[in-house]
Amino acid sequence: MFSKFFKQQTDFEKALLNSSILNNQPFLNIGDLKQLMQGFPQEQQLICRTPQPIKKTFQKFFQSLPDKVSYRVKLKILATCHVLLDDFMHGEQFCESLLDWDGFRYKEKNQDKEKFIKIYFEMLQRFANCLYLLKMAKSQKSYTLESFTENQSDYYKAINLLTIIFTYTSIIKSELDKHQEDIIGEIVLLMWNDVIAIYLFFEKIIMHFILDFQTLQTPIFFQLNDLIPDYIRLTSQIQQFYKLNDHFQEEKQFTEPQWKIVDQKILDELEQFKQRLKIQSARSRLVKNKSKASFSTQLLSPQHQSTGSFLFGNTTLGYVKRLSTVDDPFDNSEEMSKKYKMIK
Repeated sequence: MFSKFFKQQTDFEKALLNSSILNNQPFLNIGDLKQLMQGFPQEQQLICRTPQPIKKTFQKFFQSLPDKVSYRVKLKILATCHVLLDDFMHGEQFCESLLDWDGFRYKEKNQDKEKFIKIYFEMLQRFANCLYLLKMAKSQKSYTLESFTENQSDYYKAINLLTIIFTYTSIIKSELDKHQEDIIGEIVLLMWNDVIAIYLFFEKIIMHFILDFQTLQTPIFFQLNDLIPDYIRLTSQIQQFYKLNDHFQEEKQFTEPQWKIVDQKILDELEQFKQRLKIQSARSRLVKNKSKASFSTQLLSPQHQSTGSFLFGNTTLGYVKRLSTVDDPFDNSEEMSKKYKMIK
């Protein structure tokens, strides 16, 4: 305990403590975040020092965080985590360190502040757990309609992630209303960048589906059609999330997307096509069942038994005849009763 208390600060810890990440100023300096990823090198070390592995630097960052910090500094630490998580080059390594971090040891006395810290930390953990999906969405990649079946789990993850984040909208709005912290505005912008990327990833497959649904294989049509209610709900929820924009001055507002609405006309067309497919599917099953019944009748006919009995060469005492007879000719035979139960 005493050795930890009197432990001399390392150059890394000193630089971190003096950076905009841990000072009480309202803003983060992007230069400090770049210095952090380099391990806060000292001027005399820049030329000759061996670069520290980035993973070790991230571990050091969390280990060096003070036990007690102000609410503003907590927000800045989480915002730093958010920016580093979004880094395309080092985000995956940072993700591992973030998921190993248990968060802040001391809670805020103000319950509203503590609630916001909690939901933001949880949000970052969810982003970290879906980092590959977030990266793909931000690079504007998507899957084809034909490959939807093998990749559908990614769309369900996107739906679940957005659903959870949108439950936080009212808490975020309340925090913007009550506490005039400039860093919260930066945090909401970071949130928006991730949320809109994932939403557009989901929107793209839905729009492709609406354009080409009549050309799809039946199973893919039904799988994608089942996602339409989720798309309608999430579109409404992200529009509410976008209204957080009203709290910012015009120069800091994020651009409103061109919302693609699934109207009643489209829903009616999808429903009509779905009913048509159901009828076709029912007819197809009926034809198959008739074909099977016809084939079974042929197999059980005396002519087929004499010419094609090789199909049942291993049966005992004419099981084909036995199974097609109402009265069981072996009803009184205990031995055959046992055999019948085994085959049943």
